[in-house]
Amino acid sequence: MQEMGLGLAALGRPAYITLGRDEDFGGDRDVATMRARTWEVLDAARAAGVRYFDAARSYGLAEEFLAGWLTDRGIRPGEV
Repeated sequence: MQEMGLGLAALGRPAYITLGRDEDFGGDRDVATMRARTWEVLDAARAAGVRYFDAARSYGLAEEFLAGWLTDRGIRPGEV
């Protein structure tokens, strides 16, 4: 089985990679909307079997979004 991961750079800091792609966010980039959309992606990735998530301080709010998602879903380190 091949393992897959998900990098969160474009989710925590959308202009990092998606510059000029406002339609992908419906023009709404407030923190609550970005968090909700990130959590949707994380839920879908986990359901698809992804267990490695890459977040870094330079990815804007990615670490905060990932930590909140893990806490909200009751996922502890090592269970991802």
